[in-house]
Amino acid sequence: MMIIRPLMGSQQSADFRQSWQLSGVWRRSINLVAEGGALLTLHRQGSGFSPGGWVIRSHDFDALRAALSGSDIPLAVPGGIALGPYLLRQPQRRCSLQITYRPHAPRLAPAWMDRGEETGLFGPLMLAASLPLCPELRQFRHCFFSALAGLSTDWRQWLGKGPGLTPSHDDTLTGMLLAAWYFGALNKHSGHRFFDYSGNLEQATTVVSVSYLRYAALGYFASPLLHFTHALRRQERLDAAINSLLALGHTSGADTLLGFWIGQQIIEG
Repeated sequence: MMIIRPLMGSQQSADFRQSWQLSGVWRRSINLVAEGGALLTLHRQGSGFSPGGWVIRSHDFDALRAALSGSDIPLAVPGGIALGPYLLRQPQRRCSLQITYRPHAPRLAPAWMDRGEETGLFGPLMLAASLPLCPELRQFRHCFFSALAGLSTDWRQWLGKGPGLTPSHDDTLTGMLLAAWYFGALNKHSGHRFFDYSGNLEQATTVVSVSYLRYAALGYFASPLLHFTHALRRQERLDAAINSLLALGHTSGADTLLGFWIGQQIIEG
């Protein structure tokens, strides 16, 4: 059996020592889902890094992807996961993908929303973000404001809407959560309770999206989102960071940035 040694693993990724199923094989990621709903994503090097992920060298990832038939069953073994003809070793290097809060964080200037990238449901970003927001986004913003205030909010009515493995509304909510952590409106305690009134989120949207949202509520985000907040805080290389964010998925980046913009409006005033 050929061995693949991941370059990096998230400190927040699920314990590999459980029963897995192969959930999806994509051009830049391979998803494994555990019986309890945990998600482990194998990322191709250079395509970002999620809180539930391991980063695989490009040539190793391509070889693994080519070898999988779609019916392969991942098997947890001592030291890693057997998948197809490969043994994925447990990552030796790990890093945290938790956002850091610092007071008086700079705001995202309106000019950065003057972009033509398409959101999933509301047209080009520049139109979706223009004020006044459309009625659906105003209601979305109000629900988020209520949730931050500790009021019961069932997010299942919003989730799963729009195209993609992470539907558009889910990405927008992730962006709102990113803003809430960036500006200090959420903390460990309130983050743990954010989805308390939402029941079984898996009934409303995809397993991948549920994983990303639950991580986001606790302050853990994919590396392009963290790079964006780091650049915004330092006011350095923000154009490159926003371009990297907007390159995510088909509309995921634009929907996430839209969510951050909406969240910023609530939190800052």
